[in-house]
Amino acid sequence: MNKTIARLLSTCIVPVALVGGAVGCHQGNAARAAVVVAPAMDRDAPIVAKNHRELSFYSARLQGESQTKVFVRSSTGSAPRVVYVDIAPGELIRVSDDGTQGVFSRFISPGLTEEVEIDFRPSAS
Repeated sequence: MNKTIARLLSTCIVPVALVGGAVGCHQGNAARAAVVVAPAMDRDAPIVAKNHRELSFYSARLQGESQTKVFVRSSTGSAPRVVYVDIAPGELIRVSDDGTQGVFSRFISPGLTEEVEIDFRPSAS
């Protein structure tokens, strides 16, 4: 019986332990590698200006943050551009027909909102 146990140890258990240890070490190093995960963004439905169908406006928030950003995106495929930032959570609810102004609904507390008028035109300063 001692020969059987010795053979079992030398042919099965020791090699499996060595392979398992090597795999465990490899996974341990991989687990320590820095992984950067971008926070998820909650986007509201886009609003298209009636007279400028090539522009879509939408509000979005990073999960876990209170500020809300309003973006405009052109149908030409260019990157979205931030046109307004509010310190409170809220959403864009209206855009003028010409796409130069909008209304942002700021959430103050449950059941209480405040409407803020936004001018999307670049400032002269």
